[in-house]
Amino acid sequence: MNEQRSFIRKVGYVCAVAVLLLPLSYLSQPATSESQGGQLARFRSAHNLSQTNLGEIDPAGETMKLATLGLRGVAANLLWEKANYYKKVEDWTSLSATLEQITKLQPNFVSVWQFQGWNMSYNVAVEFDDYHDRYQWIIKGINFLKEGTLYNDHEPRLLWDIGWYISQKIGRADERVLYRQMFREDDDFHKVDDPNRRRSERDNWLVGERWFEKAEKLVDERGVPIKGNSPLVFHSNRPMCEINYADALEEDGTFGEVAKIAWGKAGKAWSDYGNRDLPTTYNTIIRLNDQERLQQRANEEFAELDKLAAGVREQIRAERIAKLLSPEEREIVKVPKEKRPRNTEHLDAKINPTPYEVAEKTPEKDRVQALQLAKAAQEDQQTAYIIDRHREIVNFIYWRMRCEMERDDETVSARKAIHQAEQTFKSANLIEAGKLYDEGFQHWRKVLDKYPLMAAESTLIDELYDSIDRYGYYLSQVDKQITDDFILKDVVINAQAINAMAEQKKWVPHLKAPEPNNSPTGTGTDQPPANNGEKPAAGEKPAAGEKSVTSEKAAASQTPANGDKAAAADQRATDNPSAKSDKPAKSGEKPTTNDKQPPSP
Repeated sequence: MNEQRSFIRKVGYVCAVAVLLLPLSYLSQPATSESQGGQLARFRSAHNLSQTNLGEIDPAGETMKLATLGLRGVAANLLWEKANYYKKVEDWTSLSATLEQITKLQPNFVSVWQFQGWNMSYNVAVEFDDYHDRYQWIIKGINFLKEGTLYNDHEPRLLWDIGWYISQKIGRADERVLYRQMFREDDDFHKVDDPNRRRSERDNWLVGERWFEKAEKLVDERGVPIKGNSPLVFHSNRPMCEINYADALEEDGTFGEVAKIAWGKAGKAWSDYGNRDLPTTYNTIIRLNDQERLQQRANEEFAELDKLAAGVREQIRAERIAKLLSPEEREIVKVPKEKRPRNTEHLDAKINPTPYEVAEKTPEKDRVQALQLAKAAQEDQQTAYIIDRHREIVNFIYWRMRCEMERDDETVSARKAIHQAEQTFKSANLIEAGKLYDEGFQHWRKVLDKYPLMAAESTLIDELYDSIDRYGYYLSQVDKQITDDFILKDVVINAQAINAMAEQKKWVPHLKAPEPNNSPTGTGTDQPPANNGEKPAAGEKPAAGEKSVTSEKAAASQTPANGDKAAAADQRATDNPSAKSDKPAKSGEKPTTNDKQPPSP
């Protein structure tokens, strides 16, 4: 009896399985060129979950996934351990083979491609003594990322990383002169990357710009979200490549109309970036070029509000001064803002009324109009403030002025003369080198007089300071020293005042030490250093000999000035190995020499 029941139960199970196969077959029917397939196939297609939606299908990879029998995660972890071991023992052949196996198992795990691409170009490359071998591993890392784009064609992060490696790793390394030359002559790379690329376009900055442009198109045209970077930093790297290309031309000794045209293109690219709509953490869309226009409109709205409420603002201010401030503070607010002591800005916040407070005290007949003006003025001023915070992150004002200044004939002549002076000094022609140095510094004097705001920018001042240092070394070879009537003496003084350079770099040994500073301004002069209120963002000062901003990046800090937490949050890069500590996030900033191991995803 029991055997009969058992048999009947088994028959029932078989019948149930057979019946369930029919709806399962219908639901899981694969899609074809003539049919959308079953419900599951349509669901995968609607939500871009199938491999065909993510990128190309690799038969070998799919076979390996099936062969793991559901243990793909375990197999991937074991391969990661093997890869780290091979790197530690410097078995590069086995490392390459293991990385290939990992990508077969996890082709759509973007962090795999990012991490290992970074590992090869930055960490493995530095293990070799010959710069040819280092360059080949940099290219291996780039090609590894390019392979990743085939299986993840919806990911702008990989395209952005390729642009960063080509531009920054090749263009900012200590061996950048050799790397840039090898990159131009690398026929194998360029034939695969772009068969139609002309030889004049084989510059690492221009090629990097093309990859940044591909990443931007993916975001703009397909609406793919930006991950691992803020839109502000993400979109700044393409125009920064144009700027760095123009800068590299002059560093290589190319001046005249060629350099001016390059700086003109860079200025246009930066202006286009300023006209781009950028979302922010303030829940608003901004354009970096709009600050002056919005601030001017806000001032006009404030003035119109004051006409409707004549004397109201002064009355509220006077009442608060008498009620909220101490006698000492009352004396301070009587002084114009530019002449007050530091850290007294909070006094204005205590006594100045808001636009709404002024509007509420206007006559009844004008109150509605006053409230509308107050709302418009408040919004315009707040947006202008947000733009100002974001400008500081990418050093927007500096690069806009720099592109304009570099197109000036005096700037071109100054750079050309200093470059020729240094080359002539290396060839031991001391007399001619001295003449060229004098000529170059005279041109720089005219440039700084024509663009006084640039005289306060630490990036340019640091660059000139290094040139003056080399000039001081030249003078020491002819038994001379820089005297007090040096034509760029103010640059040397500002170089110490800006960013506490006297403590960071000490005084140039070839220059005469400055006299003790007892002036109240702290600059050694009767006047404070020029300051237009727009200076390079915190952490933006490049290393010696570098002429950039964060970050092509953003690197390496991109911390906004004044502790602006909202702006800081807008430029976090939490899940991108290319934004770790050894990769600058700031546009144009130079990576550190010692590459570090990024954390495993």
